Amino acid sequence: MNGQAYLSEILVDFALKYYNSDLPDTVMEMLPKLLVDKIGLILAGSQFPWSEGTYRAITAFPAKGESTVFYFGDKLSPEQAAFINASSGNAQDFDDTNIPSKIHAGGIMTPTALAVGENSGKSPQEIAKALLLGIEVMTRIGYAIPGSHLRGFHTPCVCGPFGAAITTGLLIGLTREQFISALAITGSFAGGVEEYTRTGGQIKRNLPAIAAIGGIKAAYLAKEGITGPPSILEGDHGICKTFDDGTHIDNIAKKLGEEWLVLDTSFKNYNCCYAIHAALEAFLLVCQANNIKPEDILEVAVGACTFVVDHVGTIKEPKVAVEAQFSLSFMLSLSLFNGIPGEYDVNDAVCKEQPLIDLSNKVRMHVDATAENEKADNMGAIVKVTTKEGSSFETRVRYPKGNTQNPMSVEDLENKFRKNLAPIISGDKINALLELIKDFGNSRNLNTFTKAMTKDYLLK
Repeated sequence: MNGQAYLSEILVDFALKYYNSDLPDTVMEMLPKLLVDKIGLILAGSQFPWSEGTYRAITAFPAKGESTVFYFGDKLSPEQAAFINASSGNAQDFDDTNIPSKIHAGGIMTPTALAVGENSGKSPQEIAKALLLGIEVMTRIGYAIPGSHLRGFHTPCVCGPFGAAITTGLLIGLTREQFISALAITGSFAGGVEEYTRTGGQIKRNLPAIAAIGGIKAAYLAKEGITGPPSILEGDHGICKTFDDGTHIDNIAKKLGEEWLVLDTSFKNYNCCYAIHAALEAFLLVCQANNIKPEDILEVAVGACTFVVDHVGTIKEPKVAVEAQFSLSFMLSLSLFNGIPGEYDVNDAVCKEQPLIDLSNKVRMHVDATAENEKADNMGAIVKVTTKEGSSFETRVRYPKGNTQNPMSVEDLENKFRKNLAPIISGDKINALLELIKDFGNSRNLNTFTKAMTKDYLLK
């Protein structure tokens, strides 16, 4: 490579350097937010039928290990525990998001770090650093393939395995050469398509799990001497030129170690695809400000960027919950009728309610020039509501609640955690869990932590 280092080598050297030293304080301050949000979603998500089905499918052939399956309590291999936990954490569409790269890194790295770290006997502090470094690498690769979504690929499943390989490689102690091979192998696990945004499918719930185990497998294969092409990211048949056009490769190493992209993580205030959030917020603002009821509406016009129109503008009459969460028109309707959607508010039953369907069919989408220009920053939207009386009202939301420009506070995330777990466990247990999770970075006993995540403790 003309004497230049491969990107896989650069990323490995970066990860090893910071794993063996200190991460910036601002980066470490992201840890409690990420853990509170994701662990709450894993525990709440374990209660849904598709999570229970995933649990049964994986435990039909249990593999030995010391990794805890959250809520259920089984001890399985890191790969199997991470798969179940990541699937539970994505049982709804309520997880963290990086807007420019269109990924959900915490949903992959948190289950990976906890499962691999526990099985490897690592401390909470080592797990925390591996988790954050995995997110940083995953995010940077996401920035290098911005066109993957429009090609039909699920970007978290393309770059997520690389983050999981970084996290796993650090926790199982790969040598530098093994580590480079782990990333090189990971490219063969990258993939995943987004046809679920057209015709649905509960497999969407398992996509973070598929990404997690790809990275875990790659790291363990590399540990046993399996190799791969070190040019996996920038090569002519590598990730950046296969899933994108190769013109954004420089984003991977740009200001690496100087600017931390993990700090650009947004959190969801609404239980649906993030591409819907700005329009949902704008729609509710217009209706509330002008006392508009569902029966008053003649038409709703939503202007957004091309990605939003394509990603959440196809499904108008969802049949099941996962389709609803990728239907902008239906989520606007649901929110006006039933309020802001939380963990348990988007279900198959509401998809059959005719008034919601009727209002959904009054929503029209178009590409808005301002939103198109700003898309990398916010996925903003402008919403115009026309009433049957002939009046029109509109507003634009650039930064919906949860965006880094309009962030959810720690208190907001704790309230989300409480609401998610309230149907499952007592308020006292919820408060105790919150304190345990927020103190993870200072904890000395991982065993106490993981035991508290099982139903034997939660339901006692």
